Amino acid sequence: MTIDGLWIVQFQGPQGDSGGVVVLTRGQVLGGDSGFTYDGTFDFKDGIFTAKVSVKNFDPAIPNVLGVPSPFQLLIDAKLQGNTINGTGALAIAPDSKIVIRLKKSVDLK
Repeated sequence: MTIDGLWIVQFQGPQGDSGGVVVLTRGQVLGGDSGFTYDGTFDFKDGIFTAKVSVKNFDPAIPNVLGVPSPFQLLIDAKLQGNTINGTGALAIAPDSKIVIRLKKSVDLK
């Protein structure tokens, strides 16, 4: 399975649940939701997905699931299982601050 494509992303954290979309293409992560943009890089090898993503708020009325000020860097460690990537995300500056992340592939890139 190729990793490049449009993915639905879901987050579970101490401040609640949220979701959005990301495009994974050639090592780049681009995406967002109703209050945040996501921009970063990823690596995928032997079923292991790792990423470093910058998260920036554009609507102050919408909080993030970590409950921390924006912008921040999120480090993601996950595994591919079928058409789903399951893992955790942690703040780069506070690795013990974790959230659950699930990505489900929606569309392959052509």
